[in-house]
Amino acid sequence: MADVNINAGAAVTEDDLRALLRIAGLPLDEGEIAELLPLYQYLRQRADTLHEANLPLSAPAATFPADWQR
Repeated sequence: MADVNINAGAAVTEDDLRALLRIAGLPLDEGEIAELLPLYQYLRQRADTLHEANLPLSAPAATFPADWQR
């Protein structure tokens, strides 16, 4: 099994994505992987940004009550 680069902020290579897809059981061809890679890199960068947020403990928070009446 290929090593998958899961370090935050690290660039995701085509080989990394191919390994992730194989682990997930998604049989994509080379064209589909090449098309998916830029989107995956973009979303991975955004997810890493969210995980790096350094918010103070006293930051305002919002709560949303569950709507069980539907």
